[in-house]
Amino acid sequence: MRTRYFAFIAIVAAAFFLGGCSTNAPADRKGRAAGDQICKAKDANNANDAQRHLSRANDKLDDLARFTGRDVRDDVHDLSRNLDQLSNGHGTDQDISAIVRNVEDARKSSRGNTQAAYDGILEALADCD
Repeated sequence: MRTRYFAFIAIVAAAFFLGGCSTNAPADRKGRAAGDQICKAKDANNANDAQRHLSRANDKLDDLARFTGRDVRDDVHDLSRNLDQLSNGHGTDQDISAIVRNVEDARKSSRGNTQAAYDGILEALADCD
């Protein structure tokens, strides 16, 4: 009887542990997708292409907000301003650096799948040329 009880407790604990981790990978992927679109906006040749990529980035950020329950634009200070600067089609490394610093600051006060989403954004922005 005691063995069954401990086995049941172990199964329940494993289910909670695995259930909590299961949302981190999709959050990371969604964050990476948003970061990729931000990089594409920075590298755009003209304002129209930059706007198109920023529109896609905003869609990805909306999707991320629905998934994590937190709006990244509210957490990341000045993200909207930094994205607006990229919208003219002449993005610079400084614009990306400002976004990275702001995402890192927001990451410090987050946890779980929100932190994984920020990790994904940072990973994509690190690959931004």
